[in-house]
Amino acid sequence: MALKSSKKEKPELSFDTEEMTWPDVEDSWTEEDLLVQTGMFKFSKIKDKLSLSTADLTKISRDALRNNINTYESYGFGKPKGSQYIVRMSLFRNFYSDYTSRKNLPTNIDLDQVQSIPTAIHNANSLIELDGYFYLKEVCAYSPFKESEEVIKNSVRSQENQEEAKNTNGCWYDETKREYFVDMQLFVPWFFGSVWVRP
Repeated sequence: MALKSSKKEKPELSFDTEEMTWPDVEDSWTEEDLLVQTGMFKFSKIKDKLSLSTADLTKISRDALRNNINTYESYGFGKPKGSQYIVRMSLFRNFYSDYTSRKNLPTNIDLDQVQSIPTAIHNANSLIELDGYFYLKEVCAYSPFKESEEVIKNSVRSQENQEEAKNTNGCWYDETKREYFVDMQLFVPWFFGSVWVRP
């Protein structure tokens, strides 16, 4: 005798109280005033009060998608189809606090400080004569750094304190920018002493 298949429960199709609450944004509100509110906001109406841009949300969304994270449920912001970003403040405030605390870490350097490798540089020996900050991905366009890229990244990420990695390895991972950076003056001796086959 065939068993009756159990009916699948339909997802709850309703809005909660916060999703139906859309406060007006007061001109006098500070960032602190905004973050203690409860309700939904269009990001375009609050972004001038925050240290966060639409481009930042787009980058965070792309990274979240790669990691199967629903930004609306986890971070309190999302983009309805064909619309603009909206914010659910009860969740967003925690995400924002975490984001800004990481953004203010000493490892979060100003991108204006990061140089592009000059086109006149054609090999690794010329590269290591440079001073300043560079993207690791650009450094690793040159052999033998290219062949050691994964070893470098794994070594850096194994360190819990990225400020310490910055100061000792001359290479670190910036959580906010999702990028690896190099301080060439410190990176070169660390690479030869800890990564390369010849001490």
